[in-house]
Amino acid sequence: MLYELPPPARGGSALFARINTAACDRAALASLVWELVMLLSRDDAGAASAGKREDAAMRAVLEEWIKQRESWKPFWVRGINMVGYSINGLHPVLFSSQADGDDDGARAGVAGPDAGQHRCLSCLCHIAVAPFPAPALEILINGEHNALLLAIPLDGIGSFPPHPPPDPQEQEAAAPPPPPAEPAVPPRHRGHLHLFKKPLHRALSGLAATHGPVLLLHFGSRAVLHVTDPAVAEECLTDHDVTFANRPRLPSSCHLSNGYTTLGSSSYGPNWRNLRRIATVEVFSAHRLLRSADVRGGEVPHMARWLYLAAPAAGPSEPARADVKARAFELALNVVARMVAGKQYYGGEGDAEAETEEASRFREMVREYFAMHGASNLQDFVLLLGLVDIGGAKRRAVKLSREHNTWAQRLIDEHRATATAAAATEARTMVGDLLKMQASEPEAYSDKVITALCLTGTDTSSSTIEWGMALLLNHPAAMAKARAEIDRFVGTGRVVEEADLPNLPYLQCIIRENLRLYPVGPLLAPHESSADCSVSVAGGGRYAVPAGTMLLVNVHAMHRDARIWGPDPESFSPERFEGGRSEGKWMLPFGMGRRRCPGEGLAVKVVGLALATLVQCFEWRRVGDEEVDMTEGSGLTMPKAVPLEALYSPRPEMVPALSAL
Repeated sequence: MLYELPPPARGGSALFARINTAACDRAALASLVWELVMLLSRDDAGAASAGKREDAAMRAVLEEWIKQRESWKPFWVRGINMVGYSINGLHPVLFSSQADGDDDGARAGVAGPDAGQHRCLSCLCHIAVAPFPAPALEILINGEHNALLLAIPLDGIGSFPPHPPPDPQEQEAAAPPPPPAEPAVPPRHRGHLHLFKKPLHRALSGLAATHGPVLLLHFGSRAVLHVTDPAVAEECLTDHDVTFANRPRLPSSCHLSNGYTTLGSSSYGPNWRNLRRIATVEVFSAHRLLRSADVRGGEVPHMARWLYLAAPAAGPSEPARADVKARAFELALNVVARMVAGKQYYGGEGDAEAETEEASRFREMVREYFAMHGASNLQDFVLLLGLVDIGGAKRRAVKLSREHNTWAQRLIDEHRATATAAAATEARTMVGDLLKMQASEPEAYSDKVITALCLTGTDTSSSTIEWGMALLLNHPAAMAKARAEIDRFVGTGRVVEEADLPNLPYLQCIIRENLRLYPVGPLLAPHESSADCSVSVAGGGRYAVPAGTMLLVNVHAMHRDARIWGPDPESFSPERFEGGRSEGKWMLPFGMGRRRCPGEGLAVKVVGLALATLVQCFEWRRVGDEEVDMTEGSGLTMPKAVPLEALYSPRPEMVPALSAL
């Protein structure tokens, strides 16, 4: 059965508050709304014991905050459309700052029940309680009148006066539509903000383990279909590929994606098809990857030489300390930047030099870019949080977008200014090739299109390298086995090359196990249905999925499902892939269908060559006696919560080869 958590009682009361956004203190408003969200997002399982205490706390918050704002006007709730339900002819109880007996409704020119039905409370000046079809936290905005309307569920706050019962006809009109016939998705309810814990993929995995592999949730006003069943996920991303080809327009992504125009954020349509064609044919095609092999073959040995030159600084008897996260990022950035525009950010001639200010700022820009993307921003689901910009997320996104566009445009302008006609005919960079095509097809290959492709693959590859090294540090036997395989096939007289990777099967098993336990995107990038559809589930039923539903495919949970991977799915065991034993088992680290990550081939090559080189050339051990902290952070590409550092020293037998780099 498709489970919805938790189905609130049908009908109820809601508290409506009108806030004049032009006059109020936005810092105080942000504080109020945040406290309300936290109070209203409590787990319903504990509501019975904590309800009275939290209701009192909510009332106290409202009283303390509202009583100081005497300039607000009393207001009456009548005839609004809320979260898809038409609520007509309500008879709310009006609270005002006037003394009992004053006819505030008459003075405000509001029609409604006679004055005797009004109950006044001096400390609550602009709040009304009204019948509401289902408890919800919703915010409506009236830009013309600088007003916010908060609808807040009131579940049995006994201290509030009762509201008069609505007219029976109006009660019928206000009720939500009946649930569709089974088997189908249950009717919509709001109230799952308490599930919004980071990292989100872990919180949702726990829900799926308790309540089933297909869940319909509601984060604010947005319906979310959470899937951990491989068969349902495959049906959504293959049979309903076009239906789920859209991306949800999350407010947090608007500025980062230049108005939803990048390859990852654009909805299915002409712009996305153009970007996808360019990425597939011009950037990540087999021909392009073959042509760029010399870039990877230069940058990975460059990283090894950097580490080799830095090691003596620690002393001949002491291992050096490496910031693995930083080194992996520098490698990935140099590979992508050289492929895109022939630019190298880190190192010139291989010296262990300090990074430039430009490289340092770009490192931070990419980190923030991927951390802010995804489906784990509360502001995307509670409109008012984004409106008042709690935490400054919107401000950071605007700044980040401006910096990214400036950086990308500078790369394009530099390339355009320095490329001669002769050099252009021999272009070996993405920007060079696209600028050549821009002359004949300016709309298809505009500067905006080129800018949209410039960050692809950077954080994806570096995060996977970091997770891979962390796993090997915690499992030295696996590292020793991989090193023995490299020594057996490659030897110690030269550094491993990309052409050697197909002949290193155990290393390939390590990479697969790495991607299984720590996939590039634990929830994939969110999809959104463009039309009503239905999906089949175990037992022969079908569930209806309405248009506009966000789809979250929890790859992290699927990759750790004991029904697929055996009795110990959480353990690191590359041997599970040896001899084709796991062929046919369901893995989806890069997505599926037409929105599958086009940079998969590049990422696998960079990760494979980097891990092989680090294992072959250096002895590694943990900084302390404890195992490496494997706590997962939040973000589109699931970074490590604690950046990886490790101790290393060059292998004596590899010193001649490292010296020759």
